[in-house]
Parts: sequence; C-alpha cells; structure tokens
Amino acid sequence: MKNNLLLYILLAFLIVMNGFFLFKHFSDSDTQDAPRKGPRIFIANQLKFNDEQTIAFEKLDAAHRMKMEAILEDIKDAKDELFDKLSDNKVAKPTIDSLATIIANHQAANDKQAFYFFQSIRDLCNEDQKVRFESIIKDALHHQAGPPGRKGPPGRGGPPGGPPPGGGDKDNRPPVGF
Repeated sequence: MKNNLLLYILLAFLIVMNGFFLFKHFSDSDTQDAPRKGPRIFIANQLKFNDEQTIAFEKLDAAHRMKMEAILEDIKDAKDELFDKLSDNKVAKPTIDSLATIIANHQAANDKQAFYFFQSIRDLCNEDQKVRFESIIKDALHHQAGPPGRKGPPGRGGPPGGPPPGGGDKDNRPPVGF
C-alpha cells in the first residue's frame, strides 16, 4: 500500500506541475506579440498620431506586415534551396550564382518594401510630425547595432580618429546594446 501512496503523491505532483507549465506557456504566448508591437507603438506614440492617423497607420502596418511576411518566406525558400545544394556532389557555379541572385533580389524587395512603408508613414504626418519622424529614422539608422566593437551598421566603420571600439559616440551616449 505504501508503494501505491508514493505513486499517487508523485502523480499528483506531476499533474500540478503540468498545470503550472501549461498556464505559464499560454500566458507567455499572449505576450509573444508584444515585441512585434513595440516599434509600431513607439512610432505612433512618438509622432502623437491623432485617431484618424492611427487608423490609417494601423491599415498601412497590416498591409506592410503581410507583404514583408511573403518576401521573408521567399527569402527563406531561396536560401533553403541554395543550402540544399550542399549535399550535391557536383554543383555548377552558375546554379549557385543564380540562387544567390534570387536571394539578393528578394532582399532588395524587402528593403524597398521597408522604404515605401516608411515613406507612407511620413505621408501620414503633419509638418511637425515629419520633422520628428525624420529625426527618429536618422537616429535609428545611425545607431544600428553591428558586431561588438563596431560603430554603425555592418560595412561602415567609425570615422578615423573616432571613439574606441565599444565606446559611446560624440554625444556621450552609451554604445548600442547597453
């Protein structure tokens, strides 16, 4: 009888733990969209959109997200096709070049879509908001995180005689990522 009691206690413990983890999982999945909403909320709050602008912005954002998801899926499929060639014993260089060009074209479409989205947001803004929007965009472009010890986006090193790697910029701001 003692063996059964121990099994019942263990079973009850496992049921309680399972319930806890299920609750934790479902409560976390509700907040998984929060990081994706972050930039949208930030832009709308910083630009102080009125109700009409907010509605237009939400429509733009929904359409943009659909287009971006399709483009990102195309990029993923093209990269999968490229890296599936790793298992081939012989792969022609033109095949690899062609697949790399397809990936690059999809990436270009991704960048153009982002540009047109930001241009549409700017078109929603009044004159004061346009100034603030341009400031936000310039700040974001100049403070993109690169690899540790680099300033700016990949491919752009800091100016000669600039701050040491990992240091702040001329306005004494901490490096991106801190």
